[in-house]
Amino acid sequence: MFHSFVYQRSSSKGPQIPGAAPSDPVSENLGDMAKAGSVHEYLIELHEKYGDIAGFWWGKEFAVSLSSVEHWKEIQPLFDKPYEQFKFFEPLFGKKSLTYKNGPEARKKRQLVDRSFGHEAVTHYYDHFTKIAKGTAEKFVTYSQTQEHIPLGKYMLAMAIKAISVAGMGRFFMDKKEIDKMAIAYEEASKSFCWNEMEARLAGPCPAPDSEREKKFQTAKTYMKDTVKNLLNKRKQENNKEEMLFIDSILDCDLMDEEEMSDNVITFLVGGFHTTGFMMTWCLYYLTKHPEVEERVFAELDKVLGDEDIKPQVASELKYTRQVLDETMRASVLAPWGVRIHEFDLQVGEFVIPKETPILLPFGIVLQDPNLWPEPKRFDPDRFSPENIKQLPSLAYQPFGFAGKRKCPAWRFSITERLVFLSVLIRRFKFHLVEGQEVKPVHQLVTSPAEEIWVTVTER
Repeated sequence: MFHSFVYQRSSSKGPQIPGAAPSDPVSENLGDMAKAGSVHEYLIELHEKYGDIAGFWWGKEFAVSLSSVEHWKEIQPLFDKPYEQFKFFEPLFGKKSLTYKNGPEARKKRQLVDRSFGHEAVTHYYDHFTKIAKGTAEKFVTYSQTQEHIPLGKYMLAMAIKAISVAGMGRFFMDKKEIDKMAIAYEEASKSFCWNEMEARLAGPCPAPDSEREKKFQTAKTYMKDTVKNLLNKRKQENNKEEMLFIDSILDCDLMDEEEMSDNVITFLVGGFHTTGFMMTWCLYYLTKHPEVEERVFAELDKVLGDEDIKPQVASELKYTRQVLDETMRASVLAPWGVRIHEFDLQVGEFVIPKETPILLPFGIVLQDPNLWPEPKRFDPDRFSPENIKQLPSLAYQPFGFAGKRKCPAWRFSITERLVFLSVLIRRFKFHLVEGQEVKPVHQLVTSPAEEIWVTVTER
């Protein structure tokens, strides 16, 4: 696959960056990514051959990947993101999404948006999440009585959709019909625009404008946008705003017009659906494979919470449960990579990365580095014990990103909903994996199981 190149974008400072030459005059190294299976798997092969700093061609763009936490320190201040690596989301997110914004104005907007996911704001979501998880638990009771197989991913994604919709847009979304409509619209939009085929489409065309698939996508996207715009307008007119909602931070942003507000609400909804839904799927899967870990989680939940619902005041006492969540994100490689860009030449180690070169951060490689995580394929929440975590470099565990204060804005929100979901489900049920399944990961922008994971439950 690999042919070393002797050309990089113009910079006469320092030695040549090692890496792969273009393997195709049109697609450059995009075809190599497809052959590897994903960007993540391609970067693994690239770094195994060329070391911690390696270059390649993302289409016509020269790009550099850094797989060392020491090198990450040198690019930690970078805020701006390139366009090329995320352009395939534009029809779904919208051109005015913060995903495509850089510079001082984007920083201001991020600061305003981040307020709705701060520590204090997140405390208001506990009751919402608990009610949602209990609703799922009631459905699981029926399954436990019949020992019918449960499609785990389907239910975890449904919980995630409901949680981010309710917390982001209010009690209107506790109406099951509205949640179902949004879920169907989102599923159609993401399928039609190939979220599940994102990396495969990097080397090929998207659906033709007059294709049936594109028409379905446009219909679903229109529903999502119309729903969000209607909610924004309704929220503007409300006088009683006791609920703290994500859309309030959008509405308070004088720097955004209506289209930009709508685009950013959809961006955050989509991000919340996938990351939490698949993270919970992987977490419960790992617990079925490690029943001793599941019982330790149950014991801690029982000790700290008893029969009470989880509250913000006691969440910090669930130390082992949080370790399980952290190890799930590490072991599943939930978010395999990120990317930044800089307007000046940048010194990293002995090399100079030319200005405006996309700099990939392969989180998944670092999260599976045996020098940092012995036996990295083994699921072991004790890696995150207070004693063990102190032994790691500061950037060794960055599943939500880290560079330029552009970390996932909803990371506290995400941790909270997962803690709440587990606190309800694990105290109510034991989870068992249906035999005969081969569970394989698919490493896209979010890592998901290749096929549905089926489980059964028994009530405690």
